[in-house]
Amino acid sequence: MTSRPPRRRPAARTIPRTLGAALALLLAGTVTGCEVQGAGPVSGAAPSGPSPALVVSSTPPSGAPSSPSSPSSPSFEASPDRPAVTHPGRPGEGVSTLAAVLGLSDLTALLDPMPDPEVLASALDAALTVSSGTMSAAVVDALTGEVLYDRSADEPAVPASAVKILTGLAALEVLGPDHRYTTGAVALPGHVGDRDVTHVVLDAGGDVLLGTGDNATSTDGRAGLGTLARQAAEELSSRGTSGTVTVRLDDSGYTGPEASPDWSPDIVPSGNVSAVQPIATHGGRPFAGAGTNRLHDPALYAAEVFRDHLARHAHDLGLKVQVADAVGRLSLRGRGSELASVTSATVAQQVTHMLKTSDNQVAEATGRNLALAAGQDGSFDGASRAIEEAVSGLGVDTAGLDLVDASGLSGRNRVSPLQLTESLGMAAGDPALEAAATGLPVAGKEGTLEHRMVGTPAQDVVRAKTGTLSSVASLTGTVKTADERQLVFSFIANDQPGVLTDARFAVDRAAVLLAGCGCRAGAADPGQ
Repeated sequence: MTSRPPRRRPAARTIPRTLGAALALLLAGTVTGCEVQGAGPVSGAAPSGPSPALVVSSTPPSGAPSSPSSPSSPSFEASPDRPAVTHPGRPGEGVSTLAAVLGLSDLTALLDPMPDPEVLASALDAALTVSSGTMSAAVVDALTGEVLYDRSADEPAVPASAVKILTGLAALEVLGPDHRYTTGAVALPGHVGDRDVTHVVLDAGGDVLLGTGDNATSTDGRAGLGTLARQAAEELSSRGTSGTVTVRLDDSGYTGPEASPDWSPDIVPSGNVSAVQPIATHGGRPFAGAGTNRLHDPALYAAEVFRDHLARHAHDLGLKVQVADAVGRLSLRGRGSELASVTSATVAQQVTHMLKTSDNQVAEATGRNLALAAGQDGSFDGASRAIEEAVSGLGVDTAGLDLVDASGLSGRNRVSPLQLTESLGMAAGDPALEAAATGLPVAGKEGTLEHRMVGTPAQDVVRAKTGTLSSVASLTGTVKTADERQLVFSFIANDQPGVLTDARFAVDRAAVLLAGCGCRAGAADPGQ
C-alpha cells in the first residue's frame, strides 16, 4: 500500500495564532527586538493556547518610530507577577527569544527545512516494504503538525508495546510526574485462635519496583522492604509491643483477574509478565536483573521478604516479640495505626523505566494506579477506560482507539499510527508530560534499542518505543533529520509471519532513513 497525499492533522495543542503571527514577523526580519515574560526553556513542541504569562512585544530598532499594537505589530499584555527578559534588537535575537517562548530548545527548529512529502513518500514506501501482512505508518512534523507521510495512518492496528506510550502519558496526566507510591506497615490488634496478637500489615500502594533494601539512586528498588521493616520494628519497640507478631498483606486495591483473558496463554509462563498485583519487588522478580524469572505470586513474595526483615530487626533491637513464620492476607479497610512507610521513585521516573525496558509489570500496575486515581476500578477494564479518557482529554482524536490492557500484550488492542504520533506530540509539548517522550530508549544506546540501528545515522538520534508480538512489529518515536528537523513517527506491521525479521528490519530501515534524510525536493538521494 502506498502513502496518501500530505495533509495537516488538527493539533490539540498548537502554536497560538498571535505567537504564530509574531513568528512570521520575526522570520521575515520585521521585528528586530523582542521582550518576553515568562519564557522558560521547555523541550518539545509548542504549549497549548495563549498564556497570560507569555508576553511578546515588538521593539523597533533604535531611532525608529513606534507604532500602535496591530496584527502586524504584536503586543500582548504583560503578566505582572513574572519578570521580563529584554533582548536588544540584535539580528536573530527575536527569533531566539520566540523559540524559548514556543518551548523549542533548538533555534534551528524554526528555520530548518521540512522534508518534501513527495520525496519522503517515495523513500518510505520502499523502506517499509514487507513480504506479507500489512504496514501502516505516520510521519508528522513536530513543529507544524503537518502529516508528511500517511500510510493508513488513521486506521487502528495492533500496536504491541507502543501502548505503553499511552499508558505513560495518561499516568503523567492523571497522577502527575512527581507523584510517588507509598508502601506502608500498619499495626492492627488481632487474634490467632485464643491468643492476642499484633498483626503488622504490609499495605500495598501500587509500587511494583520495591527492593529488598533501598537505593536512593535507582528507580528499581528506590523504596526497600528492609528499610520499611527496620522502621516498623523501631516503632514497635517504642510502643513497647510484646508477644506474637504476625505479618499480613493487604493487596486488595486491585480487582478483577490478575492475568488478562485477552493475553496469549504463554504470556505469563514465558515470564513476560506476572500476576498483576499492587505490590512487587523488581517488577515481579525476586531480584534486580532477573529478566523473565518472574514470581508466581509477587505480592506474597514481597510480604515474605518483609517478614524475614522484620524478624531480624526485632531480634537485633531486643524486642520481646515472636514474629510468626506464616504470612497471610488481610484487608485493612481503614483500620489500624501506621508504623512506617516508604515511597517509590516518582511516576515520571517509573514511566521512564517502563518505556526504556518495556516492563509489562510496571505498565499494568501503572494502568491500574491511574485508574484508581481517576475513579475507575483497579482492573484491566478500569485501566483501559482511564487511559483512553486521559488521552482523549488531552486532545488526541481517539476514534477507533480500543485498549484492553496497559502493556500492549494483547492482540486485541487497537491504536492508529496518528494516535501514537499525536500522543508523543502532547508529551513533548508539556513539561509535566515529557517523560512519555524523553523516556523512550535511544537507538544503539539503551533499553530495548541498545542493539538496534547501531552504526547507522539513527544511532543516538532516534528515540523510540519498540513493539513486538507474535505477528506484530512496531516502532514509534522521534527523530531529528539530517537537516535538523524534528519529526514524530509511528510504523506498525501487522499479520507478520515467523520471527518478524522482515518487519523489524523494515521499521528500523525507515527510522534510519528519516535520521539520514533531509528528503527535500532536488536534494541528493534520501538517506545520503
